[in-house]
Amino acid sequence: MRTRSFWIFFVVILRSFFIVILTLLANKVFAQVDEKALEILEKTSAYYQGLENFRATYDLVIKYPEEDITQSSKLTIIVRGHQYRLSYDQKETITDGETIWVYDKEMKEVTISDYDKTNYSLNFADLYNLYQYGYLFFYVQEHVLNKRKNIIRDVVQLIPSSEDSAFKSITLEIDRASFQIHKWEIVQNEEIKYVCTINSFAANIPLSDDYFKFDIHVCKDLEIIDLRENEEDISSPILDES
Repeated sequence: MRTRSFWIFFVVILRSFFIVILTLLANKVFAQVDEKALEILEKTSAYYQGLENFRATYDLVIKYPEEDITQSSKLTIIVRGHQYRLSYDQKETITDGETIWVYDKEMKEVTISDYDKTNYSLNFADLYNLYQYGYLFFYVQEHVLNKRKNIIRDVVQLIPSSEDSAFKSITLEIDRASFQIHKWEIVQNEEIKYVCTINSFAANIPLSDDYFKFDIHVCKDLEIIDLRENEEDISSPILDES
């Protein structure tokens, strides 16, 4: 399904974007530098790098312009370092940085993979290497939401200079006061466009060490598909969210 393919792409972007920006800044490999855009990205990166963890809920709209089709969905992601837990529709993806569990609630099925043996890690590797090709950074405009309350977002666009990139552009709306990203538009190609809008955001929330592990006892008659090279004890505790 088209929607399914985006979840991997979305998580990759969400978890890796700020590391990519830091790498770009460290290596100074810009094909072109827009100083205003660069300053905003530096401050945005510093903000997220300073967080222990965060939880965000998003509205996602996937647009297919040529077919005049639009799909909408909601998702929640909790991120701590290289660990994350993503919930969307009837599915949940969890990783502790070593193992990935993809749980389909409707199918009562969980697929378990080694972290470095999945498409997730391949996509992460591609993103980590994007800095070698360089980016064009542009400050686009300011978006005034409430002039009286001085609520302003700066719009910045990132365009990879390589034609082999997984996407054509990322346009970010960044709050001028907090440097939180409130909205982004990802153009994958002429046929697919993704728009994510944040609904809620919480930083440094209480999380136990086992929050990013899956409990195989969460569902009766659960089908387990273990794709790991070395099978281990797959019973992993999960945090009680009640």
